[in-house]
Amino acid sequence: MNSFPPNRASTIATSLRCELPNGVVALVQRNAIAPTVSVYGEIRVGAANEPPEKNGLSAFTSAALIRGAGHRTFQEIVAITEAVGASVNAGGGMHSTGFAGRSLSEDVALILEILSDMVRAPAFPDEEIEQLRGQFLMALREDEQDTSVRASRALRSIMFPPAHPYSRLSRGTIETISTLTRDDLIQFHRLYHPAATTIAVVGDIDPAAVIALIERFFGDWQVPGTPPQVTLPDPLPMPDQRRIHIALDGKSQTDIIWAVHGLDRRSPDYYAASVANMILGQIGIGGRLGERVREKQGLAYYCGSSLDADLGAGPWTAMAGVNPAHVERAIDAIVHEIRQFAAEGPTEQELADARDFMTGRLAIGLETNDSIASTLLGIERYQLGLDYIERYPTIIYSIDRDQVVEVTRRYLDTDDYVIATAGPPEPSVS
Repeated sequence: MNSFPPNRASTIATSLRCELPNGVVALVQRNAIAPTVSVYGEIRVGAANEPPEKNGLSAFTSAALIRGAGHRTFQEIVAITEAVGASVNAGGGMHSTGFAGRSLSEDVALILEILSDMVRAPAFPDEEIEQLRGQFLMALREDEQDTSVRASRALRSIMFPPAHPYSRLSRGTIETISTLTRDDLIQFHRLYHPAATTIAVVGDIDPAAVIALIERFFGDWQVPGTPPQVTLPDPLPMPDQRRIHIALDGKSQTDIIWAVHGLDRRSPDYYAASVANMILGQIGIGGRLGERVREKQGLAYYCGSSLDADLGAGPWTAMAGVNPAHVERAIDAIVHEIRQFAAEGPTEQELADARDFMTGRLAIGLETNDSIASTLLGIERYQLGLDYIERYPTIIYSIDRDQVVEVTRRYLDTDDYVIATAGPPEPSVS
């Protein structure tokens, strides 16, 4: 069995974890390889907390945090950080708002101060909001012509009811972003809460001193009430092989997404499903799907699978980009390979390769301050425990063939599923 170098896993296990009286959780690890520091933070408020008619509000609000905060303008924030070779940013996801900074170790106090201002006291200047809106709308207009985005948007709309946040993409639409107001941003920002906030700091720093800085800049942050909670509605039942096509003139490729309902990150089936997904459509050039649909049959430009497992159960998908003339053959081939995988399971070599790859990838991912900080946030988000990295190889190598077969048969139903395609108009049937 492969395992991580003892010093790396054990170092993460001994990271300093401190919960401030207001609920902010700080995770700090010293990594003296380079004289730099990475600050990663998240507030567990995201697109899942926004009303459907204001789709994109979370992403827009988080992008606006840097556009003036505390006593500094956007231009001053950029100038101050660039002068010391540092950077700060923020962004919104489905279940959280992320913020981050990077700097030399001696500038960690400056970075934490600016990030605190961004999170706690954004100014949301009208002029900056309009400039940001223009950037969002430009990107969304590009999305309108992106076959992959359009297929994904259509797929979610038929897998989840309109009230479910997974029924839409978190970046919003042209219609919703166009109507957001400064008051909308201010109201959404009021959902940010210290007891829903985690900050991870990794670098050549003194952990105790960094905890003191986090207490200094975030310790007096007070918000009335408790953090907002999200209850996800039930997804829609899987129809009997329902299909939807988004016709886009002028396209030479069709994107295909086949999907069933998956599972959430905390499910007991998560690790077996992750191994199954790795073998089916991830490892190498796209797992079995890539090897057999793309390489052997030549039916796709790319082909693979994806397991969207977060605080809620997202889709488990297989996807491909194909010549429009090959759509039906490619769909048949994808369904055949999924059905065959459920019937026969992985080979011993496939299972061994997947285990080695998954443990090796995580080990490689712990080489930088950024990746270590991101890992610490994930450990806290899913309550995995700081010894998770030490336990991970044992978890993955305990997954056997029978577990992979069982989880595949349980979730990857080849009778009831949805397919979304986006590309040139389909030929009319006479």
